[in-house]
Amino acid sequence: MTQRRPNPYFVRASATSAQAMHPLADYAARELKYKTVITVSDDFAFGYEQMGGFQRVFEDAGGRVKRKLWPPLVTPDYTPYLAQVGGVDAVVEGFAGANPLKFMQQYRAAGLTLPLLGGEGAADDFLLRTFGDESVGLISAAPYSAEFDSPSNRKFVEGMVRDTGNIPGLAAACLYINGMIVEAALEETGGNTDDKEAFIKALRAVSLTDSPRGPFHFDHLGNVVGNMFVRRCECQGDKLVNTVVKTYPDVSQFWTYDEKWFLSEPVYSRDYPPLKT
Repeated sequence: MTQRRPNPYFVRASATSAQAMHPLADYAARELKYKTVITVSDDFAFGYEQMGGFQRVFEDAGGRVKRKLWPPLVTPDYTPYLAQVGGVDAVVEGFAGANPLKFMQQYRAAGLTLPLLGGEGAADDFLLRTFGDESVGLISAAPYSAEFDSPSNRKFVEGMVRDTGNIPGLAAACLYINGMIVEAALEETGGNTDDKEAFIKALRAVSLTDSPRGPFHFDHLGNVVGNMFVRRCECQGDKLVNTVVKTYPDVSQFWTYDEKWFLSEPVYSRDYPPLKT
């Protein structure tokens, strides 16, 4: 669910799996006014954390998750799961790798028209070139968006397009930001890495005001605190883009919850949080 205990050597520059789902759930409930959803996600820890994070915030905002579906990671055909979709305001998906594209195509081919929401893997900017019109309107949340307007991100996107011919996605952005963090820590230590304790301390003290994902810093457990973007997939000319519709600043792994309470809760799983009857 999150970093479970203090570890002086832990530094995570990317978000936890549930971290982007907290603002997505808040947006779904408060901005889109959805009351009921069905979730469908890869059946392993990544999916559990995404859907657990979404369910907790969505239900606390007055919504209800009516059903949770768990296709195996290597599912070739989602038809048995798509047949169970209906009677709700929207569907929330949490897939990784090539599965978001496969699910999206089969979802539309099945004639389903319910609004679709997803986490950071649902509509990664790098994947959009492989998507079709079926993805227009998809709402997703992630700690990075190629459309985010900042000096650092403009420089990063322009460089990636120039060097690779592709719009960068979350993985490329996180790796780039990792380099920025290491560079900042090395400047603090004068380039010295022999003193491991001092170097880790410098890494965890890094606070950037301008990065491809905006300003961020680390919490006392070494997890990142920064922007989360809610995006809508739209067609602009001959390409698909993720237009940022809302930015949630300074999102931590704990969202708005009390840290002590949050860490005392069970790890997210297939059955936790349980469905409300």
